[in-house]
Amino acid sequence: MKIYVQKIFCVIMFILVAVMFGCGGNNIGIGKVTGVVTLDGVPLQNAAINFIPTDGQGLNSMGGTNSSGKYEIFYADKKSGAVPGRYKVTLTTAQPMENIPEQVPQKYVDFSTTDLEYEIKAGKNVIDIKLTSKN
Repeated sequence: MKIYVQKIFCVIMFILVAVMFGCGGNNIGIGKVTGVVTLDGVPLQNAAINFIPTDGQGLNSMGGTNSSGKYEIFYADKKSGAVPGRYKVTLTTAQPMENIPEQVPQKYVDFSTTDLEYEIKAGKNVIDIKLTSKN
């Protein structure tokens, strides 16, 4: 009888833990990131954005701008947001296969030259990215 009660107790505890923490992983601790990208004060359309961890650890988060320059970033398997931490940001509008030229100044395109760096915290983050064509 004692073993039966212990097994029932274990099953109940397992169910409680599964309900409390979920089975598919919720986004506890993830930073949701949205904002607007502008170039010289004008919304930048159809830009690809890449948030790259500055410490070289973890996953990049990526997104793209719409016709109003608004964006949201996603990480692994199209999950919204990014793991909290410090990120450098690169952007590009070039699409060589479609003969679409680069509109973003070169310094923002390359990880080694971009000066765009942001801290992402758990919860909601609004990061407006203001690019300038002048150095």
